[in-house]
Amino acid sequence: MSASDAAVPLAVDIDSTLHSGGLLMEGVLQFVANRGTGIFALPFWLLAGRAAFKRKIAQAAPVAVELLAFNPSVMAEIAVAKASGREIWLASAADESAVAAVAKEVGATGWFSSDGHTNLAGQAKVDALVGRFGRGGFDYIGNAKRDLPVWRQARHALGVGLSPGLAQKVRALNATARMLPGPKGGFRDHLRALRPHQWMKNVLVFVPFIAAHQFEAAPYATAAGAFVALSACASGAYLLNDLLDLPHDRQCTVRNCRPLAAGQVAPLRLIYMALGLIAAGLALAFSLSDLLGGCALSYLLLSLAYSLWLKRMLLMDVITLSVLYGMRVIAGAAAAAVVPSPWLLAFSLFFFLSLASVKRQGELSVLRAAGGSLLAGRAYRTADLAGMTALAMASGAASIVVIAFYIQSPAVGMRYGFPGFLWLFCPVLVYWLGRMILIANRGKIEVDPVMFVMRDRASWVVLGVSIGIFISSMPGA
Repeated sequence: MSASDAAVPLAVDIDSTLHSGGLLMEGVLQFVANRGTGIFALPFWLLAGRAAFKRKIAQAAPVAVELLAFNPSVMAEIAVAKASGREIWLASAADESAVAAVAKEVGATGWFSSDGHTNLAGQAKVDALVGRFGRGGFDYIGNAKRDLPVWRQARHALGVGLSPGLAQKVRALNATARMLPGPKGGFRDHLRALRPHQWMKNVLVFVPFIAAHQFEAAPYATAAGAFVALSACASGAYLLNDLLDLPHDRQCTVRNCRPLAAGQVAPLRLIYMALGLIAAGLALAFSLSDLLGGCALSYLLLSLAYSLWLKRMLLMDVITLSVLYGMRVIAGAAAAAVVPSPWLLAFSLFFFLSLASVKRQGELSVLRAAGGSLLAGRAYRTADLAGMTALAMASGAASIVVIAFYIQSPAVGMRYGFPGFLWLFCPVLVYWLGRMILIANRGKIEVDPVMFVMRDRASWVVLGVSIGIFISSMPGA
């Protein structure tokens, strides 16, 4: 590199360039996650102008820049430039406090940013860079169409994750333009962000059909529609939860590998995906029946309340998770047009409370093994592990007691040909729940019992045995 090259500074955009997301978006998400109802103040803040809005967000919800995942290709360019003695300047429309923190994190020489009065976007960014370095006096790394005026004034243009059309326009402006890869995330990472393994929970919509001994094909077509509708709604709710829980997920040694926390997918794109999935899920649910649509809407509202408030409340989080499980059963009953049995609802409440407790128990066990003390984004400490284990055991035992009383009820003798076989459910359930609790206590269930069960051979054997017990108890078996 010539001496003249070494004298040319490198200017780097931040939003969707150095970082897969945006500092303003990060701040807004964190503000909503921390303050909940404060979201209603945001439109009034925006009336003061974009620069003032960014300043208020930056003051109310400072971004933990040390947790951000930066684009490796851009960081490599920065490292090469620094090794050559070049100055590194960040040029972002984000607020000064956030940009300054990022500049310190990456070792930049200086920065250009919005200052609460001037929004450093579009022509304002061009004027700032040209005013400091002159035309052709800097190289610029950007990512979007809005950066075209900046690239036009730069000596060398570098684009990050550009579409073929935009890349062609950049090369037309600058013959020496180079293209850098954007975030590593592709279709598979976006699919993984939907947590498709969680769709297994929605199999619960078929339980009321089975409990009511409806084995005709037609009702199951309706149940299949309910399954799809709830899966879409659930994935949308999971995306919103991950967006609001982003800083905590980055600090968690287990959840930091999720696509959003790892910087593999952009937050704004996930917002669009979440809204689209929720709209599609609700539309399908209401098209099947108003009652099912109401169940899906109630599920979404409770999920949102969980994401905003309930997940940070001691014990309320696991109770809410158990209710969300139970609402899938109620949605299945709505699809089947049957009244859910009080026995089924009572069993569901205690059984799913046990599973929700196992989930927290597993997270606390992993945290204890890692030497931590406080579960990020939750109200639990490792000292609570014994209490969560006791709750899992007690609620699991309560679910088994419900089964025992149900077997003794007069309705069982009328519905089943060999009700005595149903007693076998009790030891099978004792084994499975007890095993899950013990394994969680050993730290082997890191995030979600559902993922563990899907890979656990013993759980599949228990499922097969349970199906055999149910079939053996039926009339004519």
